[in-house]
Amino acid sequence: MGISLSSATLPGPKYPVSKFAAALPANLPFPPSARSIVIPASNSSSSASNSSSNANTTACATGVHMIVARASTEQPGQGIIGAVATQVQQQLPGSDSEAVDYPATLTDYLNSEASGVAAMTKLVENYAVRCPNSKMALLGYSQGAQVVGDMMCGTSEANFNTTKPISAAASKNIVAIIQMGDPAHMINQPQDVGNSTQNGIFPRNNTATACASMEPLTQSYCNSDDRFCDSGTSIAVHLAYVQQFGTTATKFIIQKVGGNATSTSSGNGTLTGSSTNGTSSSAVPKSDANGFEGVSWGLVACSFVIMLML
Repeated sequence: MGISLSSATLPGPKYPVSKFAAALPANLPFPPSARSIVIPASNSSSSASNSSSNANTTACATGVHMIVARASTEQPGQGIIGAVATQVQQQLPGSDSEAVDYPATLTDYLNSEASGVAAMTKLVENYAVRCPNSKMALLGYSQGAQVVGDMMCGTSEANFNTTKPISAAASKNIVAIIQMGDPAHMINQPQDVGNSTQNGIFPRNNTATACASMEPLTQSYCNSDDRFCDSGTSIAVHLAYVQQFGTTATKFIIQKVGGNATSTSSGNGTLTGSSTNGTSSSAVPKSDANGFEGVSWGLVACSFVIMLML
C-alpha cells in the first residue's frame, strides 16, 4: 500500500479540510464514500471494535473503564483501536469500554473534532460522578487521538476553536492515555513513542505546558513519514499502529492501572524499541506478537486508504 497525496492536498490553512476528501485519487479500488473496515470475523477484537459500547451502564469497573474515540470515517463504535481495549479486557478482569459517540467525519473535520471533545468530556465527567472509585483510560486513533489530547489539555491548534482542559476533579481517576497517529502530535515530548521527526499537521501548541501533568500517563505513537502525525507522505505508516504497538499499549494500560494481567496471547511478548514509562524511542519495534495478528491488515489498509482518516 503506497498511495500518497501531493503536498498540495495536505489539510491546513491553505487547503481547507472540507476539500480534502475530494482530492482522493480517482483510481482507488473503492469509492471515496466507502466507510466500512474489513476485519475477518475470526479476529478476537472485532466485537469491541465495531460495537458502540460494551460497558455496563450501571456497574462500575473494578479493573479499568476505557473510553475510546475512533478515527475519521470509521463506522460508529470503537474502531480499529478497540482491539487494544479488547486485549485489556481479556487480560484485566473487571474492565470494560465504551465508544465516544461523535461524527468522526473528514469533510467537516473542525466541527467533528470539537463534537468529539465535547462528547468525551461528558462521558468522563458523568463516569467520574457515577463511579468515583473506578479508574479510567482514554484511547484514540487519528482524529480520535486529537480528541483525547484536546479534551485533556485544551484545544490550542491553529484554526480550531480554543477550549479549556477538562477539570481536575473529573479527570483525577484517569490513569492511562493512548494516542495513535495524533494529527496534533508534537515531537520531542516525554510521552512520544516511535521515530517521528516532525510535528503533526495540526500541531498542539500547548503540549509542553498544558499537557505536562499528563505525560507520565500517556503514550503517543507516531512514526516517521506518517501523513498526519508526522506531516509525511505515507498513509500506510498511519494505519499500522495497532498492529505494531498494540501489545505495548495494552501492557502500558495494565501497568498504569496496577493490575495483574491474565495472559491470553500466544506470542512471546517481547517488546523492543519502546518503553512502558512513556518515554520516547528512536528505534521502532517490530510488530507486536500478542493478540493482534488476527487482523487482516492488507484488507484493513486497503479499506482505510480510501478513508484517509485524520
